[in-house]
Amino acid sequence: MNVRVNIDPLWAVKTHQRLKIALLEMTTDIHRRSKVLAPKVSRNLVNSGVIEPIQDGYRIKYGSNKVPYARRRHFENKKNPQTKGYLSKAGDSVARGDTGKYFRGKV
Repeated sequence: MNVRVNIDPLWAVKTHQRLKIALLEMTTDIHRRSKVLAPKVSRNLVNSGVIEPIQDGYRIKYGSNKVPYARRRHFENKKNPQTKGYLSKAGDSVARGDTGKYFRGKV
């Protein structure tokens, strides 16, 4: 019995594109959620959040010249302790959700 399988020559390229799209969608959701959870006294911290491409995906970065305290606010905040870990909480929230929705799309 002979079995013949036709493999799309662009399979690896398409798979890589799908993964990058899924990672960007997931990163966007984490960024959106972290903006809700971040301290909002002057909104400078919230507005400083950006999504940056890196070698294997994307990263969310808070802080700028105007907001040098972003990292410190993530780890300590005596005035608003409920906002500590805003970026970690956002990532955990998205990870606990339906992560499969990011990987079901087609290119």
